[in-house]
Amino acid sequence: MKRILAIAGFGAALLWGAPVLATGMFQPDGVQPIDPQGDNGPQKMQLPPDPEGRAVELRLHGQCAQAVPILRGLTAANQNDDIAKFNLGQCLIDIGRTETGGLRARDMGEGAQWLLAAANRGFPNAQSGLVPVYLDGDGVARNPLEAAKWALIYRANGMRLALGMPDISVDLQAKLDAVLNDRSWDQAQAMADQWSPESTAAEE
Repeated sequence: MKRILAIAGFGAALLWGAPVLATGMFQPDGVQPIDPQGDNGPQKMQLPPDPEGRAVELRLHGQCAQAVPILRGLTAANQNDDIAKFNLGQCLIDIGRTETGGLRARDMGEGAQWLLAAANRGFPNAQSGLVPVYLDGDGVARNPLEAAKWALIYRANGMRLALGMPDISVDLQAKLDAVLNDRSWDQAQAMADQWSPESTAAEE
C-alpha cells in the first residue's frame, strides 16, 4: 500500500531583511556565475529598498529576468540568505523553462544548485522545491528516489511544522506514488534519515 506524505500547496514566502550592497558573486559548488548585467557588464549593483520583498514580488509576477540581478546581489552580500538562494533558484528554473538548448540547461542547472544549497541548510521552501526538480529532471538527472527523499525531509522539517506550512500538493504526491512502490519509499526514507543540515559559517 502506497504511503501518503501530504496535502495541499507549496509554502508561504518568508521575508527577511538583507544588506544593501553586493560586492561579489557567490555560487554553489560546481556552478559557474552568470553575470546578470551581461557578459561585459558590471558585477556590482545597488540594491533597491526592501530588496528581498521586491525580488519576491517580481518573481511571483513572472518577472524573473528583473528579479535575478537583485537576488544575485542578495546572495553575494549574505551567503547565509537562504530565502534569496531559494528565490534565485526558482527564478532560474522558471527562466530555463522558456529557453532551449544550452541556455535552458545552463539556467535550470544553476537554479537546481541554488535550491540544493538552501535545502541542504534546512530551508523548507527549497526542500519542497527540489521534489518536482528531481521528479521531472529539471536541471538535474531525473531521480524519483531523490525527489521522495526531499519530500520526506520537508515533511519532517521543524521550521515547516512550526510555521504551519502545508505538505507537498496532492498532485505531486500522486506523481511520486506513480513511480515509487513500498520498497522504494523505504529506500527514500533511509536516505532521508541519513541526511542532516550542512554546518555553515556563523549567521550574519
